[in-house]
Formats: sequence, structure tokens, C-alpha cells
Amino acid sequence: MPDHTDKLIALDPRRPRKRLPRLPATLVSKPCVDVANHAKDLAFLAVTRELAVSRASRPKIFRLEFDDGSGVVVRGCGLIGRDPAPVAGSDVEHLVALKDNSLSLSRTHLEFGLEESGLWVRDCFSTNGSGIEFGGQQARLVPGQPVHAPAWSTIHFGERRAKVQDITGRARVGNATVDWGIATRIGVTHVQNEDAFCTAAPVFVVADGLGAHHRGDVASREAIEALLTLTGRTDVTERMLQQCLSDARSRISRIPVEAARAPATTLSGVIITRAETAPMWMVVNIGDSRTYRLDAEMFRQISVDHSIGQDLVDRGAVASSSASCLPFGNMLTRALTADSEPTADVWLLPMEADDRILVCSDGLTKALADDTIAAVLREIPDPLEAAEELADAALSTGERDDVTVLVVDAVAIDESRRRSEL
Repeated sequence: MPDHTDKLIALDPRRPRKRLPRLPATLVSKPCVDVANHAKDLAFLAVTRELAVSRASRPKIFRLEFDDGSGVVVRGCGLIGRDPAPVAGSDVEHLVALKDNSLSLSRTHLEFGLEESGLWVRDCFSTNGSGIEFGGQQARLVPGQPVHAPAWSTIHFGERRAKVQDITGRARVGNATVDWGIATRIGVTHVQNEDAFCTAAPVFVVADGLGAHHRGDVASREAIEALLTLTGRTDVTERMLQQCLSDARSRISRIPVEAARAPATTLSGVIITRAETAPMWMVVNIGDSRTYRLDAEMFRQISVDHSIGQDLVDRGAVASSSASCLPFGNMLTRALTADSEPTADVWLLPMEADDRILVCSDGLTKALADDTIAAVLREIPDPLEAAEELADAALSTGERDDVTVLVVDAVAIDESRRRSEL
């Protein structure tokens, strides 16, 4: 049975590491090497610019998200194709079978796996080839030669594609160090996940494609793609954010639709930036996905829902406790769509060490009360484990909507570096 699931499983660090299997000679022409040693058109992946965001030593867990919204967490070597088959004697943990009516995908098309430096992929001498897209550039893979696939690159194979995502990790943004973990689940009545997310520092956001709108899953992924241009920056401004949202609108407008209603998505989360040398949380919100902050004092919602129910609360017409019970209370008054210029709420909050940020789609907040969410966030220190616990708890209630939970922790602020920059 294909290992093709959106259930994200936290790895036990005490569990012995499995050695990478010996790869069949028919698929290997040389050991795994840096991209710079590959074909000339892959050289761009080996060129590293000095990013202000530097990775610290924290184990990463990778997820491949396919273009149909499904995904698989990488826990070992795997094969992708129409009907992937491992070579006798090989140690393959994932067999991902993807539908491909065009037959552009070979039966066993692409191989992937993990090593100390991260995720690698290898084209299995496929008929229609494979490629990697990163930083706006794309290059073909040399058949049989493994290539490192960095987080937030896109792997192309035949007419299909997959986004490489890291679902836990650590990053340094300016003088702040943050850890994060994310979990996403398909709602019990959905066939694919319409949520999308970004954990490419300094951007930590969740987008929820509107199910009532045609191709909301594509709209949420396009919104995330538009924000990736902020990767690696430490001085993100509201103007830069607005440019990304305008790009997202343009991307959504190009989505081919057949239904009368245009694709749309919500968007909520934080972008780490700074005011002079002080690290800041730039909170952004459109729609009813939410961003919360847990600090030493309290757990509180930062974003404000753009919904009919919230409007009635703001006007004093109903109590906040009654808003969710209104027949049309969850109808949105604002979303990211091609029909109107995106208008986002933006807040700048000073970052403090030990801040914990929660970003989630409304699948979580419809299923669990704020007090329950806060209790989990206080009890579980690891961000990935906390995200997993919340996502599972929401789904266990029978929640029909997709659930995505992103937890970001400010683990340290380097005051010495901050003083030196003054």
C-alpha cells in the first residue's frame, strides 16, 4: 500500500539511525555529491549567498507535498512513480504511487532519501526526466546522479511536482533564534488538504483555501509561493509584504476555473523582522485563520477574524461566546482573492525570549477551545510535539475541515550582537 499520507510523525531522537541502503548499481553512477559537481545547468544550486538567516544544529524532518495537496513525511529512502517497485534487496521505506493519466510519469520515476546534509533526490533514468526548481531557476537532473534538494525547492517529475518542506527546525534571523514545528491533517470529509504553510524563515504562515470556492487548494499554495521571495531577509517591511500579497493575487487570478466563484484563501502568521536592532513579530492576517501569542503573562489571540460573526461582536450586537453559533457567523468578510486588492491587517510586536507563537487554520479553533489549546502549548515544550498533539486532538473531535498547526518559539535573543549593532 502506498505510503502517501498527511499524518506527520515526530521522530524519536533516541531511535537508532538507519544507515542509508546500498543503492542498486543500475541507479547509481557515483556517490551522492554536491550539486556543484553535477551538470552545468545545476550550478545555481551550489551558489550560496550570505543569508542573514543561518541554520543551527537542530534535526530537521522533511515532507514532500505533491501538487494534488497530499504529502509524505520522509523517514527513509523512497520511490515515486505510477507504480514504483523497489529493486530486490533494497531498503525502501516509502512507495509513493501517483495518478498520471498522461503517462508522463514513469513506473519508477524518482528516488529520494535522507543523509546528514538533508534530503536528496535521484532520477531513475525516467522517460520524461526530472528537475529541481529553486530561487526562481530550474534545472534538469542528470539521470542516476543524486542531488541535494533544499527546503522549499520544487521537484519536477514528468508533469507532476512536489514541494520540499521542513516541518521542524531552527533558524537564526538577525539576533533572534527560533525553533518551529508544524502538523497538518486532512479533514474527515475532505479528499485532499486545502491548507498550505510556509516555514521558510523569516516567514511562518498558514493559508487555508476556501472549500466553497473552486480550487481553493491551489489558491492557498500560490499564496505561499508568493511569500517565498522574503526568505533569508531580516528587514522585512510592510511594503515588501504588500508586494508579496499583490503577487499572490496575480497568481490566484491566473488559476484556471470553471465554477462561477473565483479561488480564494485566508492567510495568517508571523514574519520575523526588526525595528532598528530589536527583533519583532510582524503579524499578518486576512480571513479567519488565526495567530496567537503565548508569553509569560497570558495566551491571547493577536489576529482578528474577518467574518460576519466577528463584525457583530465588534459592533456589540452579540457576545463573543455566541458568535460561533450564528447561522452565518463563519462567513468571511475578507479573503485573499483575485477579485479585490488584498487588504491585510498587520501588527508589529516586540519579540521576547520564550515567546511562543501559534498559527493555525480554523479547523483547529472550530474543534478546540482556546483554554484547551493554551493548556497543550504550556504543557508540551517541543514545538513539533505540541503541533502534533493539537492537530490530533482537533481531528479526534470529528472535525470535517483540514487542520494545520504551526508553533514558533523564540528560544534566544543575542543581546551582545544587538548592542554591537547600535
